[in-house]
Amino acid sequence: MGSYTPGIPWKGADFIGDALKTFIFSRGSADADLSANRDVLECRSRALYQNAPFAGAAVDTKVINVVGSGLSCRPAPKSKLLNVDPEVVKNFTEKARILFELWAASKDCDAERDSNFYQMQELVMKTKAICGDCFALRCWHRVPSSAFGICFKLLEGNRCRNPFGKTDSRVLAMGVENDKDSAHIAYWFTKYPNFDVGDWDRFWESVRIPTYDAFGIRNVVHVFKADRPNQRRGVPWLAPIIPMLKQQERYQDAELINALVQSMFTVFIKTGNSQVPNNFTGNIQGSERVTPVDGAKAAAELSAGNVVELGKGESIEVADAKRPNTHYGDYMHETCMEMASRLNMSYEQVLKFFKGSYNSVRAAILESKKMFDIERANLASDFCQPIYEAFVFECVMLGVLDCPGYDDPLKRMAWLNCDWIGD
Repeated sequence: MGSYTPGIPWKGADFIGDALKTFIFSRGSADADLSANRDVLECRSRALYQNAPFAGAAVDTKVINVVGSGLSCRPAPKSKLLNVDPEVVKNFTEKARILFELWAASKDCDAERDSNFYQMQELVMKTKAICGDCFALRCWHRVPSSAFGICFKLLEGNRCRNPFGKTDSRVLAMGVENDKDSAHIAYWFTKYPNFDVGDWDRFWESVRIPTYDAFGIRNVVHVFKADRPNQRRGVPWLAPIIPMLKQQERYQDAELINALVQSMFTVFIKTGNSQVPNNFTGNIQGSERVTPVDGAKAAAELSAGNVVELGKGESIEVADAKRPNTHYGDYMHETCMEMASRLNMSYEQVLKFFKGSYNSVRAAILESKKMFDIERANLASDFCQPIYEAFVFECVMLGVLDCPGYDDPLKRMAWLNCDWIGD
């Protein structure tokens, strides 16, 4: 008797056979599956980035290879659609590039005045990988050090949430408000970061921000990657491998502790005429102890180079842990390779460990490069281009840039065309 039901057209749909009858799955939509689990995934992903070596290495490797030193703008207006003198197009191209580079190199482009535009790209890419998405709010703060008032404030994904007391619905879910076509028309953000210093209990205060202003310029730049249609929020990049990452972290900690215990050499003096009543128990004293001396019998601790005289009736028995573990390297290699492949990267590039022939190493690098190129294109279209368009709009309104026919939507698209170059 086989493990599948005989005669079933698709074995993957079998509910009766032993192989798949306990296979539980969700029938929910993209938003329904994500809504109840997103906060947990984000918090666990952040914790693993902070503590698990492989998770941190994977995220940082992705950011370094996608962003590098930052994507630079190269304005490229579609002159054939503009019907203007080529000299006007040339002047706009040169002036727009110079003005944007001046603004982008200054930390005044950041509402918090902490980062320039290229550093913001790195932070956006890292936040997107860890949290699933990142938001940039268009602000206007005129300061003496800048000729422009436009700037952007970056927000983590957990700042976007429904107002306090409002449950998810088809219109509003996870802080994103949709119209009948599932287009994002507004976002709800908390006024303060969740559990902030001194204001940990004020995260429930929310504000609604329309996606576009009256001129069609984005108020909210939402950087995320959808895995399914009608998905309004992003999923943390590490989400599919969270269970394996946590188990690997525990395994590494256990191996490290075992190796540390094995390195501690302790000499025991055993005599039948000992005057020490209870020396082995609580043998480490003072600030050197790890556990407190509580109760009648304190815990015994190992120490490097320690000499202990056993008391009356005491003896030791040490379990052979068979360390070092000869299979540790093989296990780590296989788990790292499997997790890296799920992230569309080569494990050699994550671990910075290149072994083998030149061709095999080059193949591993080129395989990762496919994902990096896609992510760089997404960063340019989702983050860099909307910010460039908002900057040009302010320049046109201030009369700094001359764009004949800018009020025409088609010509405006032609003027705003731009290439983004990375290193």
